[in-house]
Parts: sequence; C-alpha cells; structure tokens
Amino acid sequence: MVDIIDRFRRCVSGQEAKSVLGEIAKTLVMLALSLAFAVAVILVAGKGSFETVRVFLTSPFEDSYTLSRVLTESIPLMFTGVAVSIMSRAGQFNMFVEGGFFVGAFVAAVLAPELASEGSSFLVPLFCILCGTLAAVLIGYIPAKLKAALGVDEFVSSLMLNYVVLWVVLYFVNNVCGDPDNTNVTKYLEDYAKLPFLNQDNELSVGILFAVLAAVLGALFLYKTKWGYAIRMTGDNPQFASYVGIGTGSVVVYSQLIGAGLSGFGGGVYLLGNYYRFSWRALPNYGFDGFVIAIMARNNPALVPLASLFLAYLRVGAQQMSLYTDVQNEIIYIIQGVIIILFGAKFLWDMKFSRKKTEAAK
Repeated sequence: MVDIIDRFRRCVSGQEAKSVLGEIAKTLVMLALSLAFAVAVILVAGKGSFETVRVFLTSPFEDSYTLSRVLTESIPLMFTGVAVSIMSRAGQFNMFVEGGFFVGAFVAAVLAPELASEGSSFLVPLFCILCGTLAAVLIGYIPAKLKAALGVDEFVSSLMLNYVVLWVVLYFVNNVCGDPDNTNVTKYLEDYAKLPFLNQDNELSVGILFAVLAAVLGALFLYKTKWGYAIRMTGDNPQFASYVGIGTGSVVVYSQLIGAGLSGFGGGVYLLGNYYRFSWRALPNYGFDGFVIAIMARNNPALVPLASLFLAYLRVGAQQMSLYTDVQNEIIYIIQGVIIILFGAKFLWDMKFSRKKTEAAK
C-alpha cells in the first residue's frame, strides 16, 4: 500500500514522467556516442574515406526497399530484446532466448504448409506461430524449474539446452519433417501459409507490428501489473521480496517462461513473415543479440524498439558499405562490442552513484 501511495504521489508530481524522459535522453546520448565511435572506426578502416562514412550513414535511407530492410532486421531484435529485458529484471540470465527463437521458427515452418491451404484464414499461420510459442515455453520450463527447485544456474543449463535443441531440430529436418524434394530444409511455404506483407514491393511483413506490440505489452506488464512488480522486486532484492511475501520461486519460473514464449513467438513471426522455408543449419544468434538490445535499452521494454532500430540501422548500413566500398561488413561486430562497453560502463557508473547517494542519505 505504501508503494502504491508513493507511486501515485510521483505520478501527480510528474517525477515518473521526468524519470522516463531522463532514461530516454540517456539512451539517446549513449547511442550518439556509439555512432560517433562507429564513424571513427570506419574512417580508420576506410583509410580516411568520407565516402565510406557517407555510405554507412545514409545508405539505409536511400530507397524504400533498404529502409524496409532496417525495419525487417529490427523484428527479431525487438522480440528477443523484450524477452531478455523481462528475464533480466527478475535477475535471471537465461540464454534459452536463442533456442526458443530457433524452435519457434522450426515448429511454425513445419506446421504452416500442413495446415494452411488456398484461401485459408490469416489465423492459420498465427495458430502455427502459437504452437511454436508453446513448444518454446515447454522446453524453456526445464532450466526455469531447475533454477527454482534445485538452484541450478540457469545461465549454464539454458546455454547447453540451446545446442540440444539445435541438434534435435536438425535431426527432424534431415529425417522426419524435411522436404522430400529438397534436402536439409522444410517444405516450401506458399503465400497463404505465411504472414501477409504490409508492403509487397518492399517485402515488409506484419511482423513489425507484432514486434512493436510485444514491446508495448512487455512494458505495460513490467511496470503496470502486480506480476511485473514482483519480477522487478525479485530482481532488485530477492531477500526482501521473499520477506514481504512475494513467491520468488514462482517469479523465477514465470519470468523465464515469458522470455521463452516471447522468443518462440518472435521466431515464428520472423520465419513466416520473411522466409519461404526453414533452412537454418545453425543458431541464428538473434537470442544472443537480445542481450545487446537489453543492455542498450537498460532492460526497459519501452526502449527496446529504439535500440533495435538503431542496431538494425547499423547492420544494414554496414552491409551496404561492404557492397560499395572496401570496408568489410564484419566491422559491425567491433561496433557492437563498443556499444556493450559504453552501456556497461554507464550501468556501473549509475550503480556506483546510487550507492554513494544511499550512503550519504544514511
């Protein structure tokens, strides 16, 4: 009750709004610094060529198709970024976001050509995506329950589970669910078995709407519901959360299940929106990218779309740059590393400042 009253007072006084605007401003400053460093690295790699920098910075906006690539590239980043943010706020460093995304895409790709037919409803591919989501949740329950019941480190168990999922899926693709006319891939997805395009010419699917909706609902869940409050309290201080009556064991489980479900849903949406077969022979790394996005968004789902669009913009710019200049696309990994360092340093600085402020108040 005290917390509710305090939150109401802050809302009335405008403190919460100022806090949110402050977080957005800090994120924008860090993104600007990251972009400035990216330009510096490209100038060095491109031997001081400003044309290389121009291609990197402006090519994603040169035509509608390239711009749609930025939006498309941001779709999996939004889903995995929100998934990681929710789990991280509960203090859970679960790596199954990668495996959940992979298995969600696989299940959706297998079911869609079997269940959909000419003239079938948009709900059919959506049902297939939900089946993939359920598969990700069921598998993701394993490390969640191990952590809650036995104290098994979820980082290690979920990381190993990713590769179990990878090889099991590849076995099914090669021996059970594969296309008999084409080895190592699933059956071809006709347009009626896929999610519709928002723009057929630019190949931008409705997946971008699902991704933005996931971020909005994730923020509302985390900051406007009692379950979200329990997640945040458990992540900030599990001992105190347990003392005031929050079931931290159940929070550990359902926060990880939400993350697994979001990643599985994202995998299904991305595949049925942008591919015609499941042909991945390795983990696509979108789950691991989710940790980069969560760091940039400071584990706030509301900031995930901004961080995702920024990273997608950098990636498309780097791809265009590698096509038209002598600077290789791999430079983006250097830039991503610097982004993590910058945002990590900012997090440590804030934590140190907060600790000093608390000690001074005593």
